[in-house]
Amino acid sequence: MKKWIGVWCVLFLGSVVLKHATAQDRPITLDRAIQGAHAKIESELPQGTKIIVLHFVAPDQRLADYVIDQLIAKLVNNKKLIVVERNDLDLINTEMAFQLSGEVSDESAQAIGKKYGAQSIASGKFTALGNQYQFSIKTIHVETATIELFYQTPIRQDKKLDTLLGIPDQKKNVKQNAQAAKVQQAAARKTKLILGVRGGIGGISILGNQAGDFLKELGGEATSLFPEQVYSVYFGTNSLNSLTGFQVEGNFHLNTGMAVEKNGETLEVSYSAVDIPVLFRLGVAGGGMFSLFGGPYMSIPLSKLTSKPGNGTNEQEIATPVLNFMASYGILGGISMGFKLGPGYIALDGRYAYDFNDITNQEDNKKLFRRRGFNVSLGYELWL
Repeated sequence: MKKWIGVWCVLFLGSVVLKHATAQDRPITLDRAIQGAHAKIESELPQGTKIIVLHFVAPDQRLADYVIDQLIAKLVNNKKLIVVERNDLDLINTEMAFQLSGEVSDESAQAIGKKYGAQSIASGKFTALGNQYQFSIKTIHVETATIELFYQTPIRQDKKLDTLLGIPDQKKNVKQNAQAAKVQQAAARKTKLILGVRGGIGGISILGNQAGDFLKELGGEATSLFPEQVYSVYFGTNSLNSLTGFQVEGNFHLNTGMAVEKNGETLEVSYSAVDIPVLFRLGVAGGGMFSLFGGPYMSIPLSKLTSKPGNGTNEQEIATPVLNFMASYGILGGISMGFKLGPGYIALDGRYAYDFNDITNQEDNKKLFRRRGFNVSLGYELWL
């Protein structure tokens, strides 16, 4: 039984010693280190000792001043020791040089202490050891120049220490960077003029019921798609990576029309036109830059309506007079995806156009056909 009691006592004492040693090695805050230095000085120096806090070596003057001021305040408030006033301006200026350089000998400190009438001199330093910091304070007896006490502890890095060392606050920097990015984005969203060009292909589908008059004359059926070429120039405010903007376009449609199938043969009926849309754009940031757009347009014919067989020979004007047919109008919408290249953006554009009225021969009021369909184009735009 006595044997087990002895073992438990040894284990208990060992755990206490280990815990104490571990606590000693554990980094603490700067304020706790100053408190620990103050407690050691007051416990080991006789009551009534005249002491002067001479200097503290630190990589930043703010840290040195903070430690000295805090230590003096604690010593004065406790009233056990007599703190000698630091009122000699020339000597203080000399000390400030010591605080940053650390080049002060015990003999120099002893001489300064005698000039102040102090019995003990407190000094210390703050050093960086790899990723850790070390804080130390010692006192020297003025008459004998012997070290009376020494206090040392590792320091934990925190926001206060970073401020005193002039280390930027990383979280604050992240927040500031985010705010700066928002400012830049807001600046990018300010009204800017854009200018772009685009080229592509598309197809027009025919609303058969509305195009019945023309189809009956040709005696065939309309196919669903008809290839056309589209070339565009446009200008506006903002695009792609902005939130909102407006855009006016001039879209030149070549070979816009329809294909009619009759007795197994195809007859292509087409003309050229310019569409003028006024679009509202809504930008959405993504892997590329996306912009949704939509708005009304007006289409104006640029040529006569012509027809040619599917083999591409014998192109001719259709007998039905079409020189005075009225312009059509409608609405379109789509999406643009842009990628930064050089001073501008490469823009891939997909859209759907929807005519609200028929292309009509004004002379006999016959409905010819109505355009509806997709086109895809690739272009380049500049911010001016």
